[in-house]
Amino acid sequence: MEKFTCFCTKEHALFWHKVVEVLVDLYLWECKRCIRNQVMENYEKKNIEEVPRLNGCAFKERRMQFAYGLSAVLLTFSLSTAPAMGAQESPVLAIEDVQQAHTVSGQVLDERGEPMIGVSVRVKGFNQGVITDLDGNFKLNVPAGGKEIQLSYVGYQTKSVAIEDSRMTIRMEPDNNMLDEVVAIGYAKVKRKDLTGATTSVTGKDLAMAPVTSAAQALSGKAAGVQVISQSGAPGADINITVRGGTSITQGTEPLYIVDGFQMESGLRNVDINDIESIDVMKDASATAIYGARGSNGVILITTKSGKAGKTEVSYNGFVSFDHLGKKLDLLGVEDYARYQYEFQLLRDNQDNWAGIFGGNINDADFYTGAYGRIHDEYANRKGIDWQDEVFGGTGVTQNHNLTVSGGSPKTRYMLSYNYTGEDGIMDRHGYRKNSIRAKINHELWKGVRFDFASSLQQTKLEGGGSLGGTLKQTILQPVTGGVRWTNEQLLGADLADLFSEMYGGDNYDANNPLLNNQAITNKKYTRFAQINAGLEFDIIKGMTFRTAASYQWQQVRRDYWDNGSTKTASSNQSPYGYGSRDNSEKYSWQITNTLNYAFTPAEKHSLNVMLGQETWYEERLNLDNEYRSFSDGNFGLNDVSMGQPYTWESGKGRQGLVSFFGRLSYNYDERYLLTATLRADGSSKFARGNQWGYFPSASAAWRISEEGFMEDLDFVDNLKLRVGYGTSGNNNIDNNMYATDYGSGHYGYHGTDFITLVPGSVLGNRALRWEKTTSTNVGLDVSLWRSRFNLSIDWYNNESSNLLIKNKIPSSTGYTNQFQNIGSIRNRGVELVLNTTNIRTKDFTWNMDFNIAFNRSKVLEIYGEGDTDYFVQEYESRMGFKVEKGKPLGQFYGLLYDGIYTTDDFTQQPDGSYLLKDGIASLKGFNRKNVKPGDTKYKPTAGETDKEGNPVWGTNDRTVIGHAAPDFSGGWNNTFLYKGFDLSVFMNFSVGNDVFNMSTQRFVGPYLPNQNTIAKMAERFTLVDPVTGRETTDLERLATLNPAQHDKGTMWNISSNNKTAITDHSSYYLEDGSFLRLSTITLGYTLPEEFIRRVKLNKARIYCTLNNIYTFTGYEGYDPEVSASSSALTPGVDNSSYPRSKSWVLGVNLTF
Repeated sequence: MEKFTCFCTKEHALFWHKVVEVLVDLYLWECKRCIRNQVMENYEKKNIEEVPRLNGCAFKERRMQFAYGLSAVLLTFSLSTAPAMGAQESPVLAIEDVQQAHTVSGQVLDERGEPMIGVSVRVKGFNQGVITDLDGNFKLNVPAGGKEIQLSYVGYQTKSVAIEDSRMTIRMEPDNNMLDEVVAIGYAKVKRKDLTGATTSVTGKDLAMAPVTSAAQALSGKAAGVQVISQSGAPGADINITVRGGTSITQGTEPLYIVDGFQMESGLRNVDINDIESIDVMKDASATAIYGARGSNGVILITTKSGKAGKTEVSYNGFVSFDHLGKKLDLLGVEDYARYQYEFQLLRDNQDNWAGIFGGNINDADFYTGAYGRIHDEYANRKGIDWQDEVFGGTGVTQNHNLTVSGGSPKTRYMLSYNYTGEDGIMDRHGYRKNSIRAKINHELWKGVRFDFASSLQQTKLEGGGSLGGTLKQTILQPVTGGVRWTNEQLLGADLADLFSEMYGGDNYDANNPLLNNQAITNKKYTRFAQINAGLEFDIIKGMTFRTAASYQWQQVRRDYWDNGSTKTASSNQSPYGYGSRDNSEKYSWQITNTLNYAFTPAEKHSLNVMLGQETWYEERLNLDNEYRSFSDGNFGLNDVSMGQPYTWESGKGRQGLVSFFGRLSYNYDERYLLTATLRADGSSKFARGNQWGYFPSASAAWRISEEGFMEDLDFVDNLKLRVGYGTSGNNNIDNNMYATDYGSGHYGYHGTDFITLVPGSVLGNRALRWEKTTSTNVGLDVSLWRSRFNLSIDWYNNESSNLLIKNKIPSSTGYTNQFQNIGSIRNRGVELVLNTTNIRTKDFTWNMDFNIAFNRSKVLEIYGEGDTDYFVQEYESRMGFKVEKGKPLGQFYGLLYDGIYTTDDFTQQPDGSYLLKDGIASLKGFNRKNVKPGDTKYKPTAGETDKEGNPVWGTNDRTVIGHAAPDFSGGWNNTFLYKGFDLSVFMNFSVGNDVFNMSTQRFVGPYLPNQNTIAKMAERFTLVDPVTGRETTDLERLATLNPAQHDKGTMWNISSNNKTAITDHSSYYLEDGSFLRLSTITLGYTLPEEFIRRVKLNKARIYCTLNNIYTFTGYEGYDPEVSASSSALTPGVDNSSYPRSKSWVLGVNLTF
């Protein structure tokens, strides 16, 4: 058979084909609307073949005639303007030789059963292609080896169909991903368009765009109202996740994790990111009430991937990341350090100690007058030690490898996945290793009976404890130079802390060599985790399904801490040859869930879905903790504890259970009016009899305005839905047995014999304790336009949490000091906005944007019941206070208002050459005003107190609210660009309006101890030493000359002993604006062409490069403004020497065989 060739260039023909496609589609748009209105009802009830053709629409006929005529005119014009082609020219649009081939034909229909014009139909893997005609028909020559055809059209999902018949009828589906996306809602799944509660979803595809080691890290900034903060940048660091501000003050605020229907602690960490199909975050009580006692802090539903029917598919996903220190703190250089130490020692009359390190003889005539000159000459160009580079300057390598095998038949589907994660920190002896394997089988035993089974095994090893401890403080405070006494090599290779401590004034020197300390300490955590799930599902009658499922989880944790005896702590523990601890814990849990679902249509346009369920969950745990000290020389460490002496030994055992009954009713009228009601009853072992049961109802409704008749003419509106929800949920994330008085072991002696007895604790039990309960109201609006190219969701919520457990002081006459009582109440109110748009979508180029922003305001409604006290102050390590006060938000920093430093204007010069603080100038309560110096710190008096002379004073009574840890708003912004085989993703996240307590600065600033470095800002301090004389001057005029910037806010205080308390004061000076905009990740990927990968037997291949933590726009001076030193809701926004967050660049590959 001969080859046929079109008389135009390929580019020319494709251009006019595109013009015809667009114009015809525009003129048929309104016609399709007309057709839909006439046949939709029949179409929903019958097969496509049974829907009668419409021949009575005159408007359609006219438009079809126009389209036909237009096509003819454009084609004629195209041919007439095409350049003449010679027989030798090759760039032509041709149909390949069809010898040894066969022909397939068919019709392409849209979602309403109407023919689609201009659909591109091609043989997958080959160049042959045609477009459908005005009736949606096509005829295509398929070469030998062609097995599938691929259809594509703007606004519709690309579809691949196996070639099984010579005549095919194919229906295209609109690309309305947002509307038809399936969302987990707790014991069921629904389409997003049918949702009535507040739920945010993140797909596995979205998560995979960020090459990280846990799904929690990938979720950061992706879900509105979900705050994800890592406690540090260390490998394996704990991550705090809070939904809508949390619902408790003193108890847990971590959300409930449900993985494939079963509760799992730390689900986002225990499930590998490559195994996740989707994450759905349920935020309001109308959505979470179905989980009752565990749902008040939000519910995160994780659905793992399952096998799909078809040939076996093998996929590999892997990446390698190279990490390095993202930011360094500015510290004093060598010359500034030497000057700082001279002034520090001189003001304490310890200049001989300074001379012993930095050179000089205090008996020389020019020792003082020439001190600053000698410092400059000796140290201006000397190279110092960059301790941050020495400790954190390594390159951490992170690897992640995932291998998945999946496939099956229509009756049996399987999936087997193996994951390995290896993460080396930027600091030596800090790392994380994880090996996990997951298997999943779905099998239809016989018609109407299905069985599913899943298992997971995981082993992790965490080295370094996931944090720094005191290493960062030791790193920053290390001497930058050893002066004339020690070389840099000696400082790096030896621990001189004992020598510094022995020097006069160096008592309690606490900056041991961090390199040696790190080598001396072994801190490891081993975790083994196993889970087995199984379920049976029965179709009883049409629409009625019964499911019974069970899960068993087991976890074992071992923590080893060993100090080889060379540290200062070992010395104080009288363990020169080592000490350590080995703690073991084990727990298991099981869960049985039974549900009965019945979906039916009682009348036309009315749909009902009824679900009834029962669930039982039980957990038991035990622990054994031991510490050993005073090991003998030549010991084997924790591998032979008989060589040491037991110091502490503790053990414990606990158990808890939850029995639940629940139900849900969903009603749908004509796809317009939706109603969902749930009720759950939970019985918990954590409360005393009589208070064990809690009842949690909810109701939510939605109105799909877009389905109303008056919206018919608005073709661009795909979905317009108003949602309203109200419900209650509880917080079961509390300590066990709080209703009872705890007893511990004790000893007493009698006639020389030691007897063991029980001793009550200091907290009195309270059998009246009840659930912490949250009542939530949510109003939302969902908008989807232009075939889901524009999707907007707005939610307003009001969460009120009552019966909060507060540890209240009780009269000592009871024999106890505290008791937990239900006496607190808080409110979280806010707005969330989620926007997804497809800004540009052409054949070759697509630009998608995802944006979310959340505003949350908390308020304490009640504290300590109706008592006189309406606040309490929670201390954080005696460094900063947090005030929890009725009528105020949570996260209030509580301390003194920093008012700068005393200037020379605050003093009068005395005849004897000294100076004295002027009357009326405030000073520290109880401090001798005669000893106040220019450059001392001062604070604003707020309590109105005065001394005996009537001068204002400040003290602890002047502490007030000085800042807020909660942001005004936070969110994320992601842009994805697709061009042919390339993909580019740029993700940013932000937080605005929150304060951070820079406790690190407080610990690093001076004056602290001699021979320790400090932050660079101390070079701009108020100086009391005249460099000309080399001694302290009391001449106010001279001091003013030496300190021309004394009135500037940035000028630091002097380093006399007066200001030693400046490093421990609860001061607003250490509060910084924590607002930031982080350019978090940029990923560039390329998917190799099919023609190429087919040659190497691949189905898909993608390579990519990612930059992580690229740049952070912030005014915060610490390592990173995104901080959380603890998981407590009482003490947020603290930066306490956290492990620095690293920058990284990543190389990765995704392969499918």
